[in-house]
Amino acid sequence: MLQPTRTRTDISFGRVGLRIALMVLALGTPTRGDEESSPLSGNGSDTQAAGTVAAETETGLIGAITGSLFGDVYAEGQWRPLSLGTFFTDGWLEPWAAAPSGRDGLTPRHGWLGAFNGVFFRLWSTQLDYANGVHSPAGGNRYAGSASIFLPFSRRFEILIDEPFVVSNATIDRRLGYRDESGDLVVAPRFLLAESVSTTHVLALEIRTPTGSRATGGGITSLAPRYEFWTNPVGPWVVRGSTSLVNPLGNRQTLPTLLTGGLAVGRYFTPHDMLFGDLVFYAACDLSVPLNDTATTATNVTLGPGTRFHLGADYYFLNYWAFPVTGPHPEQFSVQFALVKLF
Repeated sequence: MLQPTRTRTDISFGRVGLRIALMVLALGTPTRGDEESSPLSGNGSDTQAAGTVAAETETGLIGAITGSLFGDVYAEGQWRPLSLGTFFTDGWLEPWAAAPSGRDGLTPRHGWLGAFNGVFFRLWSTQLDYANGVHSPAGGNRYAGSASIFLPFSRRFEILIDEPFVVSNATIDRRLGYRDESGDLVVAPRFLLAESVSTTHVLALEIRTPTGSRATGGGITSLAPRYEFWTNPVGPWVVRGSTSLVNPLGNRQTLPTLLTGGLAVGRYFTPHDMLFGDLVFYAACDLSVPLNDTATTATNVTLGPGTRFHLGADYYFLNYWAFPVTGPHPEQFSVQFALVKLF
């Protein structure tokens, strides 16, 4: 899944998340003009930078679903901006179309490892994670592999399905070595709040189901509403991030209520049609704050670099390294690799 997994400070982090969201709304709004220039209004000069912009084309429920899943969603001229003010009335019966690559065509709306998504996709991915020196009674390292798919059903709605097909960690009994189990299946309905040439706002609800084993950190049920954003403030630069509240259903000692968030900044260096096309380097910061008074885990903040580039035929390679900067560290460091295929 193209996003991080996270785990005592005061509740001021909540204010930080709110300030970040308000800042992004400001970044995505051009300074000249009135509401006609706002990315939330879907009008004005910000949208005209996309070149050819489609007219409203509602096709009905079946047409929207089939067009989103099987249509040529990357063809030029199919996308148009959507505003927050028309969230309940516009885009639900219209096939999804990929948004343009930022203000100047330099910043594809791609997912990054270690950073929340902030945009809609139609893709599948497989991901491998490694954590070195896990802070647990058993110690050792941790390995995980997962498969994810993003399925859009309209301009406003898509579903993410993430299945960790293997999670492996050490056991207290060294004679048993490492234990390999499947992880918890996650299903996340995602809603596009607003989208312009330079900015996207998404609301998601991550539903974690207890399909995994407690021996490897699974068997947990939780609901996590999450706000995500993506913005291209200038040139080849992208800023993206999120804030979320993870609510466990059941044993809160296994997983406390968590305030999570993240912010990532990256720069694109190459166009699409070349060796290492769509090359981006970025830095990400993620945090997780337990809100329960009885929580045994501490605030966790990680920092790290990442990259992504095109391999050919709409396949992409992704890599991210995360280093904890607050103690006690959940691990010494972690690294993620992923292969992504657009379809």
